[in-house]
Amino acid sequence: MRSDDFYLPGAEDLMPLEVPLLKVSRPIAACQRCRAAKIKCDGKLPACTACERSGRAKQCSSGNSQFAPGKERSYVSTLEAKVEKLERRIAEARRRRQSSISMLDFGSPITPLSRSSTMDSLGRPKDRRAKFRKELGTVDELVSDFGFLTVNATARDYQYGFTNAISYARLIIAAASKEPLPSGMKKELPLRSDALPLIKIYVENLLTLHPVLEEGEIYRALDAMTGHDRNNATAMDAWTTRLILAISSAMQSRQRGDSMYTDAIGHVCAALEVADQVLHPGSIWSIQAMLLLIQFSMLDPAHLDSWTLVGAASRAMVDLGLHQDPSKSAKTPRQKLELRRRIYQCVYCLDRCTSIVQTRAFSFSDDSANVGLPFSTKSKSPVTAATENVWSKSNEISLAFIKWRQIQSSWYTQLFQSSRVPWSDPYQHIWKIYYEMAHWLKTLPQITPQPIRDYLELDLLYSYVYILSPSSKCPSPNEHAQRLIIENSSAYANMVKRLQTESAEKLSPFTFYDALRVYTVARHFLDTLSANIDILLQPHMDSGVSTFTNVKPELDTQMDPLAPAPTQAPPPLASPDIIDHQSNPTSRAIDTINTFLAILSVFGHRFGLVSEVSWRDKLAQEAQPLLTQLQNRLQAQLRGSTDSYFWSGSSQTGPVTPGLDASSPPHRVSASFYPSPATTQYSPGYVPTEIDTKPWSMNASSIATMSGLVGSAHDFGNDNVMNEFGISNMTAWETLPGGSMNPRFS
Repeated sequence: MRSDDFYLPGAEDLMPLEVPLLKVSRPIAACQRCRAAKIKCDGKLPACTACERSGRAKQCSSGNSQFAPGKERSYVSTLEAKVEKLERRIAEARRRRQSSISMLDFGSPITPLSRSSTMDSLGRPKDRRAKFRKELGTVDELVSDFGFLTVNATARDYQYGFTNAISYARLIIAAASKEPLPSGMKKELPLRSDALPLIKIYVENLLTLHPVLEEGEIYRALDAMTGHDRNNATAMDAWTTRLILAISSAMQSRQRGDSMYTDAIGHVCAALEVADQVLHPGSIWSIQAMLLLIQFSMLDPAHLDSWTLVGAASRAMVDLGLHQDPSKSAKTPRQKLELRRRIYQCVYCLDRCTSIVQTRAFSFSDDSANVGLPFSTKSKSPVTAATENVWSKSNEISLAFIKWRQIQSSWYTQLFQSSRVPWSDPYQHIWKIYYEMAHWLKTLPQITPQPIRDYLELDLLYSYVYILSPSSKCPSPNEHAQRLIIENSSAYANMVKRLQTESAEKLSPFTFYDALRVYTVARHFLDTLSANIDILLQPHMDSGVSTFTNVKPELDTQMDPLAPAPTQAPPPLASPDIIDHQSNPTSRAIDTINTFLAILSVFGHRFGLVSEVSWRDKLAQEAQPLLTQLQNRLQAQLRGSTDSYFWSGSSQTGPVTPGLDASSPPHRVSASFYPSPATTQYSPGYVPTEIDTKPWSMNASSIATMSGLVGSAHDFGNDNVMNEFGISNMTAWETLPGGSMNPRFS
């Protein structure tokens, strides 16, 4: 029987290396010597019989290179050839790595060192150069592995042993994942009547600010998913419907683990089943899908990292060239140009919001983009007169929101992302930015819904505190700026507290970013007050009047046209007759700190522990030294029957800070009022700490107890080093480019 008659059923469906060939193929040529002599070559290994008899066994070239791929003489020979090939590649990689390391030594000769001379007993490098070489080798090894990845949903790579498909969607989701999403929690798609209220919540709260999709497209996707013929629904329809339902459900959640949060997780798990068909590089609708996922990650920071997703969306947007309008000679259709501009502005707003809140650099600068504003043409949604009027109003709000992000991007770049050289007259620029933001709020469209207006007013107060805080351009705020920080921080805390107590229909679209904003404002409040407590809690009778140069009218024509512009007037402080005369500034400061703690406690129940960090507990520890100092000060004032003071004594009208009664109880959140959800299969329950459950009292024993638990300010990295303006050097803060102090977020 011939060897060709041997056949293994199903062998044609297997990979070449999974099963050895049972038949031996004829060699395509004899060795070189036998072929030249035209004699029969038996193909014996390692040398044929003719070469052995003639004493030229070493010159016999009957190696594996003489056979076609897949036609080797034996399975062992195939493996040996693979091993030889891999060994050659390893040797070549080592030579390249050694040459790259040699180039970093700045021409110094390479001295071969033994491992014992460069490593300590724990295997760590002894000197900086050895440590740098080890890190460089680790990075090179990691980067070299990316060349083996097959970024294709259908491709297979037999050469290097990868049998599972690695897609773009899986790479993005894996990079942005924190906690793994639960398996087997797919939520059934609700009926259209049940889904419409959730769609309405998204349209009224988020679509107005971030027009990722048109309203008509959302309802068409819902009809395709809930209609009779669901086979015509595309993967993008499923992704859009599921993500919007998840976002709306998460917006109504009050505690991590409640029914609305569970529904949101179920919709996301169902949407991720079509991620490979939706998240593809090189398409605008893929960026739209990613923007929806970013909006959900802002509401569920425990599972997805919004910063990673925003970076991926920004890079995909730049790759498509959406950051530059096409030339007029291209004759781009109006609808396509409108879509390009709208998607760019959505990515722009989310990138600016994320970067400012997390104190990071922008994904792309304003100078690198050249895109006009969207909504220059009518929408292609349903066309009745009433609908057209509603869409025009919605577009006005979106354009105002884009303008707001552009203002924030401008001052964030100037104060924190530019050079570190301080301004000679910083408040000439800072007051200009302050008034520009105040003017923007006054020009906000009157048709803006109250929840969105409240959200934007909160962002305005947050921006006030941000630009007045120490930065590289203004490292030492003056007393007037410090008083404005105190006023705006107190107003911010009271407004957030008021919105948290309102009904669900009137709530602003709070996200995890708002929790980070509250912590940032609270830290600026603590730092400013603790650094200059004696002055800021005393009356300040100097009014915030204009500092324009007083020039007589008849001398206007004689002014030098090249002279510098007059100094911008500082914003006025709150009038003392507006503030409650019975309110003690020390008591108001204590109530403000307790309000911040109560707000973060509510956010802690809502979002849980993110990256194992409780922002409420973190702020409580950092505020304890100042609380102890304020309580001692208040007791001394009560014993001495001191007169009540105000944070400001200006006679000018301006931003009003709501007063807090000194006799009112601190704003605390008890564990009974905000019960923690039970630990579930996908989320550990929020466990209230001892600080959450204990009431705040101002007696001497509680002060002594808290002082013993917390310790001095030096225990928390506060050296209390005062400069000439009374600003302390907070070493526990992250220093941005430019020297500004901001909280470090993990």
